[in-house]
Amino acid sequence: MTDLHRRNALGLLAGGMAFLAGCSESSDGNGNGTDPATDGSTDSAGGELPPYASMLPTTEQPEYFYGAIDVETMYTLVNDEGAEAGKEPTDPLVGNPVVVALLCWFGLGQLGTSAGFDAYNDNNETENGEEQFVYADGVYALVGSYDRDGVATDLEAAGYSIETEADGYSVYADSSSDEVVGVTDDVYAYSYPNGGDSSFDPVTAVERTVATAAGEQAPKHEADDDFEQLLRAGDNSGIACCLYTDDDAFDSSTLSDDQASDTDSLQFEFGAFDGSYGVHQGLSVAGDAATARATVSYSSDDLVDEDGLESSLGTEATTKSVDRAETTVTIDAEYGEEFARE
Repeated sequence: MTDLHRRNALGLLAGGMAFLAGCSESSDGNGNGTDPATDGSTDSAGGELPPYASMLPTTEQPEYFYGAIDVETMYTLVNDEGAEAGKEPTDPLVGNPVVVALLCWFGLGQLGTSAGFDAYNDNNETENGEEQFVYADGVYALVGSYDRDGVATDLEAAGYSIETEADGYSVYADSSSDEVVGVTDDVYAYSYPNGGDSSFDPVTAVERTVATAAGEQAPKHEADDDFEQLLRAGDNSGIACCLYTDDDAFDSSTLSDDQASDTDSLQFEFGAFDGSYGVHQGLSVAGDAATARATVSYSSDDLVDEDGLESSLGTEATTKSVDRAETTVTIDAEYGEEFARE
């Protein structure tokens, strides 16, 4: 999924954060029976869906991953003068969301060097602090408010060619960089060919994302009750990430593909979730303190590993609680100033 080296992490953080701050100033599953609902609503299945749920597309692959970070959290991290003195966390409750943040910052850096950057920046009408950055299905997406006609005019002036024009969305491609851009009134999405995966088509992936955002395709949570329940049970503030499979449990390779392979790699650590079919993690930062939550879902009682989760997650937390409700385990942890300044 991603391989981010520690020696580059601080540069990605500083460059990505400064870039975003400048832009903002200018601008069927496992079958549990949960009833679908609209974004932002609540029901007996749990809490609210995240505001970007309506753009998370349904795909043909059994495995599904997305990560998201809100701009307010980015501001908090940008203003953290002690960040340079920090160390990479070994606690997956913190480490996995941190990798999501780095992944999103990397995506922002790509946008900042693209020929279509001005089209995004000049037509971004999002209120300060309300824009969110989401990575899903190989696509980077900024969720906010955009002048679609203005974006189209500027992209065409920059040499982008139209790939798809629909009532609610448009898709463009840049032949010089192979960048693909999709836009709706609420989403600016972009992607590139994946050199390691010849089957990945950025045009298809971007079009699927913006068509979903425009309401012309059903989002993942409406097509999969278990996925919806996982989103509702998780903490969607700050930084969020979700790993999910349509199968009864993750394949071992899904959990190990993104393990750190050497001392220079900063990667996802999902090994603690063996036997589950879904995990949703959230990390919120407030000054020198942070709170984290992981919601882990299993398809049957005999697969639940509450003890394993307790011993593997929250290892650097000041306080931690582990709660089980049938086949779902929730871990909540708090981290104080001593962790932020390690």
